[in-house]
Amino acid sequence: MHLSEAVQGTVGQLECNITSPISGDRAILVIWYKGAQTIPFYTFDARDVREGSHRSSNSSFDGRTNFYPNRTPAMLEILQTKPTDSGIYRCRVDFHKSPTRNTRVQLTVIVPPEKLLIVDEKGSHIRHYILGPYNEGATINITCISTGGRPLPKVQWWYENKVINNTSVVLSDKRVKNTLVLHRLERKHLKSVFTCQAANNNVTNPISASITLDMN
Repeated sequence: MHLSEAVQGTVGQLECNITSPISGDRAILVIWYKGAQTIPFYTFDARDVREGSHRSSNSSFDGRTNFYPNRTPAMLEILQTKPTDSGIYRCRVDFHKSPTRNTRVQLTVIVPPEKLLIVDEKGSHIRHYILGPYNEGATINITCISTGGRPLPKVQWWYENKVINNTSVVLSDKRVKNTLVLHRLERKHLKSVFTCQAANNNVTNPISASITLDMN
């Protein structure tokens, strides 16, 4: 089985080899199914005209599918992917001479995380994203909570363009947290900016939120 990934809203690509193992043979019909469905959602008939005819017949895709038989390998594209597009697809290829071939492709649609919340040691939202003021020598902890995303994102704390904490803890099937502990604050920490980022893919930018540390 082939594996394919797409970030929600981008193009999903499903490969299908339509080249016959017999020299001089060619594909005459390509039919795409999703899951256990017995009714195809896309059909390419190479017998109709010189360039073949395309027919989409599943309303769940609402015209978002295109098949490209001239690519190597041939490719079905799903535009503006949705979470419901995830699943196992089957490409059936009928040849003029060669036996029918079935290829399966598993598409996973990645859903980016939705939002971040930064709270103090009491679990309270940090007003205006300014933490403190604290006295020198104090120890504090701040927690960043990410909501949403499939798969669950990795949550990291950054300071001066470096990752200083990448320990994510899963709270539920929708929430992940990362707690940053700062020991023995010094004067140099005044106006320091700490940034939390959450990401689960390399296509979209991570979502982020920052807090500024204030000191007496």
